[in-house]
Amino acid sequence: MIASACSTPGALTTLEGLERADLTAEELVDMVPNYSESLLTISGSGRAIVSEPGNTERVTLQFQSNRNESLITVRNSVGIEGGQIYVDTDSLLIYNRVDRIAEKVPLRDGRLSSVGTIASINILDLINFTFEADDIEEIYDDRETFVALLTNRSILNISKADGTILEVVHAIENFNAPYSRIEYEGYGTIEGFRLPRRITIYSRDGESRAALLVQRLDVNTELPELYIVLPDDIPIYRP
Repeated sequence: MIASACSTPGALTTLEGLERADLTAEELVDMVPNYSESLLTISGSGRAIVSEPGNTERVTLQFQSNRNESLITVRNSVGIEGGQIYVDTDSLLIYNRVDRIAEKVPLRDGRLSSVGTIASINILDLINFTFEADDIEEIYDDRETFVALLTNRSILNISKADGTILEVVHAIENFNAPYSRIEYEGYGTIEGFRLPRRITIYSRDGESRAALLVQRLDVNTELPELYIVLPDDIPIYRP
């Protein structure tokens, strides 16, 4: 990826003091890169720094994703494979290879780990976050960004310069999401697609975060069938 310089404003959690923007929902949507029809698969690798109260861990992630499912393989700092995470449209299958445990949980499960929150959204949808004009309730002006309030009460912070999404803040009352905020940085272009290189996801309570730095990314390549091969003696727990 060819990373371009960009600055990310501080976390935006309130609309107080902002003026309404002289911009229609359709005009805003046209500004923002939406590759839902042209970007069909991604695969790649990256590093994630997982920070939780009293603990920080660095892991390597390998991922493959289409518009319906994702598969992530997690390795620790010394290269040992710790497990895999498979996500489809409604659940996560998490396989902890070290502890020999497999667990299937809903996507909205608030007990997900910080690494789990990275996979709680389809990786392809995470990297190319999209929305429609009908999703927008109000648009505000915040100097270098447009701020969109969505009908589900989430807030988007969007660069005026190039239309890239800098931040997604979930409504505090939306307890269905396992995360509270997503920050996007370091946008670059690969094969015509403008995509973020660094993504930081904050837990629902804001106490933990996982920062993913994408190091390699391939787009629109043919993927193998995505699934986790579990040993015969590993049962799948469903809480």
